[in-house]
Amino acid sequence: MRRFLRTILSLMLLNCMVATSRAEELQHVVLISVDGLAASYFDDPKADLPTLRKLAQQGARAKGMLTTFPSVTWPSHTSLITGTTARRHGVIGNSVFDRKAGRELVYIGDPELEKAQAIKVPTLYDAARAKGLKTASVIWPACNGADSLNWVIPDSNKPALHAKYTTPGFVDELKADGIDISQLGAWGWGKQYSTQRDDVYTQVTLHLLKKRKANLVLLHLITPDGVEHAYGPHTPEAYKAVAEADANVKRVWDALQEPEFAGKSALFVVSDHGFAPIAKLIRPNVVLKQMGLMETDDKGKPTKRQAWCVAQGGSAFIYLLDDAAKSQQGRIKESLAKLEGVQRVIEPAEYHDLGLPQPDENHEAPHFILATGQGFSFNDGTTGDAIGPVTETYKGTHGHLPQGAFMHATFVAAGTGVKSGVTLDTINNIDVAPTIAKLMNVKLPSAEGRVLTEILK
Repeated sequence: MRRFLRTILSLMLLNCMVATSRAEELQHVVLISVDGLAASYFDDPKADLPTLRKLAQQGARAKGMLTTFPSVTWPSHTSLITGTTARRHGVIGNSVFDRKAGRELVYIGDPELEKAQAIKVPTLYDAARAKGLKTASVIWPACNGADSLNWVIPDSNKPALHAKYTTPGFVDELKADGIDISQLGAWGWGKQYSTQRDDVYTQVTLHLLKKRKANLVLLHLITPDGVEHAYGPHTPEAYKAVAEADANVKRVWDALQEPEFAGKSALFVVSDHGFAPIAKLIRPNVVLKQMGLMETDDKGKPTKRQAWCVAQGGSAFIYLLDDAAKSQQGRIKESLAKLEGVQRVIEPAEYHDLGLPQPDENHEAPHFILATGQGFSFNDGTTGDAIGPVTETYKGTHGHLPQGAFMHATFVAAGTGVKSGVTLDTINNIDVAPTIAKLMNVKLPSAEGRVLTEILK
């Protein structure tokens, strides 16, 4: 009888363990990127971030996250979702000069390329969809035309692109649920609409979870970035913006605690870059023009280019477009290196360590790069002085080398499968996608980053 009772008890215990395991099986992941939320806000007592700090206690965080170089939105978000460096995924700047086509190519806002043209490696949502999971993107960069996303709202400031790339029928579906996204294209990226936009994006995310039961949702919140560009980081306006973002994160986290998601969901909150205050602009194209390497019309638009600068905020891509310019490379570097605020000239030999492709393997890669620090931002204007003051509405930027603490990004994770109370030191943004892939049990073999096993149960 005792043996029989022990057997029955053992079977009951096993059934309880299996039931618990099934109840806690991860079914939903939301990845939120808060644009411009520097890691430095987390321990800043002036920053009102109760949700992020609570999530870090219940889950895990990193003291800082090294982002892509240059530390700008499109390359960084692509690294976050692929787990690869820009050298592999192909999005190396918000804008570049396409040496093969002989013109600038814009990535920011996705006005030209669809996802399949822009990104050269598989993404996390590709892997999730291949497993039969439902995937969604709420203004995540470089998602236009992605056939592995069930639902898409483009990260664009143009009505035509919203009309073209928003999932067919989604506008009407959301309207029936009381969510109006019809004005997103008309609002564009106007800062006066950023709070409304983030509110709408959060509403859409909640709809995708509750009504569509999406398994993977990518949400991009944008208000802090625009505010910090206008007023600078760690200013009263910036503190208000990050508090708004924290409140929107809370809305998503609260939804994941409801019975249908509790024990079956995880939330990752990241950012794409930090922020730096600026007081002066550096215009390398003015110097190139003075050197006779460029001609412009009376409006400053280039009519002839032998060399060209594409600014990335805290860094600048320099392109040498003909043999005559290449023969003067030493003189050009010397002239630009003397400019106030230029801290470093980065040569192609250093590109690999920075995750960038060589000029001979990617026709969008520059021949060398200029880097600056806090207080300065590059500008690709062709008129005025080479060094000048910023405008009244431009007080912060990013795009710098990612090693400086001011440029570190945020990383917080909580929910099913995530350990509680774990604090990592500094991680890389290419670690995010493979970690989520491991948690979701999907395959992402192309990822270069590592799985953050320290935070996983």
